[in-house]
Amino acid sequence: MSPLGVVISIVLVDVLGFSIVMPLLAPFARAYGLSAGQIGMLFAAYPMCQLVAGPILGRLSDRHGRRPLLIVSQAGTALSFLVLGLSRDFTVMLLARMLDGASGGNILVAQAYVADVTTPKNRARGLGLIGMAFGVGFVLGPLLGGVLLELPVAPSWQLRLPFLVAAGFSTVAWVLVLTRLPESLPADEDSRRAARVLSWRGLVDTMTLPRVGLLVAVSSLIVLAFAGLEGTFSLFLRDRLHWETKRAAFAFAFLGFVSAFVQGGMIRRLVPRFGEPRLIVAGTTLLALGLAGLALVAGGPTLLATTLVVGIGHGLANPTTSGLLSRITPPGEQGAVFGTLSSAQTLARMTNYLIANLLFKSGGPSAPFWEAAAIAAIALMLALIVLGRMRGAEESWSLASSADHHHQQAQRVGSGASGRHEPDEPRFP
Repeated sequence: MSPLGVVISIVLVDVLGFSIVMPLLAPFARAYGLSAGQIGMLFAAYPMCQLVAGPILGRLSDRHGRRPLLIVSQAGTALSFLVLGLSRDFTVMLLARMLDGASGGNILVAQAYVADVTTPKNRARGLGLIGMAFGVGFVLGPLLGGVLLELPVAPSWQLRLPFLVAAGFSTVAWVLVLTRLPESLPADEDSRRAARVLSWRGLVDTMTLPRVGLLVAVSSLIVLAFAGLEGTFSLFLRDRLHWETKRAAFAFAFLGFVSAFVQGGMIRRLVPRFGEPRLIVAGTTLLALGLAGLALVAGGPTLLATTLVVGIGHGLANPTTSGLLSRITPPGEQGAVFGTLSSAQTLARMTNYLIANLLFKSGGPSAPFWEAAAIAAIALMLALIVLGRMRGAEESWSLASSADHHHQQAQRVGSGASGRHEPDEPRFP
């Protein structure tokens, strides 16, 4: 298996474990008598720690290599699931969630790894495959978790078993990193030293690289908009269409399948033909239209159509933004940029999970989707700026190349007119 195939398999296995656990964390904690506030702290601990750790892990991977950081982060994830599955104490559970967040750089380091082992032409395709692995994992994980809950085990182990299975999946991913994944960065010391030590100044320098900050903003706004759907979709389907939890799960699965299909199958054909900037514009346009359409849904057929539009839009915009960001980022900054992106996206999710639910409560089922559509429209405006700047950069390059070509032709003509012969290659007597 190629290094790209190995890293995609690692992401798939890791996301399977994560998506088994997430729907069961609240009932698991409630079964041991934890309060609503304590359950909220368990959910918040992971993204808060990941928010801080993301840029650090990304920069460390630039300096010390992707493979060592993946080994450490996978081990931390496996250990956190194991501790959660065996613990009954809130403090221990909280520490396990904090460990998972602090070591949760496996996805961002995997993205940097893909950037290392793919050519700029194939970069969006490689990152699209990571998006596909995400989509497949988030579809299969909850289904597998439901199957595990139906197994004939002792009641005291019924909610623990999925956490232990998730730890097993993370351990498999750790073994794959340890035994099958080669290092993607060059071994020479100069390239490793070129990656600056993490500091606030270094973080600002990274974000002010040409067009990097703008693309990080576009990607974060896409996540911010999509989080409004993620956090309220089940409630929306319950209140608007009177769907029970099982039917809502199928709607989530359909959305994940569409997004995974676009990222894994269509992106590799579309990027060479249209380029990432145009696909980012198309994706954010479809995402904004689909979210606005969801706010107006009144029945199953319109839900199917709008969910399809949202899935296609998200599937187009997500990997192309990451792919373009990777292409314009210097090799020694890949980990730092993806670490910063990961933290910005985590902050976006945390923010809109809260805001969308408050809007749902105060403004009704449609309110979060109007808000998400407005955010996607802002992302579209920024994406149009990116498209304009990329076109400007391409035109400048073309003009410079054309001027140089004409200058060389003029030199040749001038040499011929003066009777001198300028050979293309040196001649020897």
